[in-house]
Amino acid sequence: MTSVESEYRAMHRRLDALRLPAKYHACAWCFLSADQWAYRWNDENERSEDGRVWSEDSRNYVALCRSCHRKMDQAYRRVGREGLEETIAPLIKAAYAAVRDERRFTEGMARERSAKAAHAFLDAQDKGLGSRYGRQPVDAERATHARLVRAYAAGGR
Repeated sequence: MTSVESEYRAMHRRLDALRLPAKYHACAWCFLSADQWAYRWNDENERSEDGRVWSEDSRNYVALCRSCHRKMDQAYRRVGREGLEETIAPLIKAAYAAVRDERRFTEGMARERSAKAAHAFLDAQDKGLGSRYGRQPVDAERATHARLVRAYAAGGR
């Protein structure tokens, strides 16, 4: 693995450690279960090498499902950074409208149970391993997760 690939993957591992993996979050566009952390193409100091683009700032990532992630990246390739917000606004509305509320509710309940199980696992790790090998305490992760959920719900995309 090249050093670029290593740095790119390391950023995604840091996101997972900070916020839990994307699968425990709702997609910011359609509100189904997310699959991936998506770079929002909004960092003036982004890193780019060998076709990979990433940010070292975790605030520049959002949880998206594969379909919405693909649509956002395609929009970026079409219009670039400058016109991205205007281009994706109707895509976000369409992605949300394409999903029934019942499905969003059902997936949300499943995600909640999964996140609760993940937190229970981290709690058990804390009791057995103490420092969790340098990761922040579970309470801090939960607080960060709660802040992010509130920010995205309030429209902080």
